Amino acid sequence: MRSNIPIEAAVANLSGAMGADTISKNGRSSKSLTSRGNNIINILNRKFILVLFVAVLTTAYTQAQFNFGTRIGFYIPFNDISFYNLTYGFQIGVVGDYTLNDNLSIQPGVLFSKHGYWKHENDFLLGDKISASLNLNYIHIPVNIHYKLLDFDFLGTDSKLLLQVGPYFSHAVSGKLKMKVNGKKETEKIELGKDGYMKTSDFGLGVGVVLHASTNRQACLGYNIGLTNLNPDNDSNIKMRNHGLSFTLTFLFGK
Repeated sequence: MRSNIPIEAAVANLSGAMGADTISKNGRSSKSLTSRGNNIINILNRKFILVLFVAVLTTAYTQAQFNFGTRIGFYIPFNDISFYNLTYGFQIGVVGDYTLNDNLSIQPGVLFSKHGYWKHENDFLLGDKISASLNLNYIHIPVNIHYKLLDFDFLGTDSKLLLQVGPYFSHAVSGKLKMKVNGKKETEKIELGKDGYMKTSDFGLGVGVVLHASTNRQACLGYNIGLTNLNPDNDSNIKMRNHGLSFTLTFLFGK
């Protein structure tokens, strides 16, 4: 049974769009020689860009020092859904660290991130005691650039203070809504996607500061700024964006 709590957003009925090609009587799309030539040029351009991209990555890798590592930390999500109070989640996953030079490195990662929201309220009109919690699970893929701000001594070890900035992509894989009405508990699986409570894909920008010790240990205080409106109803005035404060520890291993 679907709960009538405020988190549920109205779902818009999306109509299909007509194709651009004109279909002839024999069922084949009419294409001129010019359009076919343009398609061939586009394919060649894409292949050239792909080859160039691989070449740049290969050159960067051969000149870079690579380290592999693990990351774990706490995540405090914020959301434009202001009627929900917040609780902390966690992050865990793996990262790769490409040191390009003494001042610059690139650190992509793949993390499992748990977001939690909760609300407790009393229905004074009906006298019901209601509490609810919402938990969402994400696959989080950040690509961070680290730039060295300064060198200093921290607890007897040579350390660096780094500026962290970079984009991230997150994909919601599952979610649960737990409700308790007058002591009776109910659990509902959250439906995600364009026909659900919220969209699954999120894109944003991450910023932060990193303490990098000479032992290849990193402590980071970061903040994610969600740029995607997660409300599946594109015609609604209600905006739903994820923001989050994180504290993570990264342990790097490698050459």
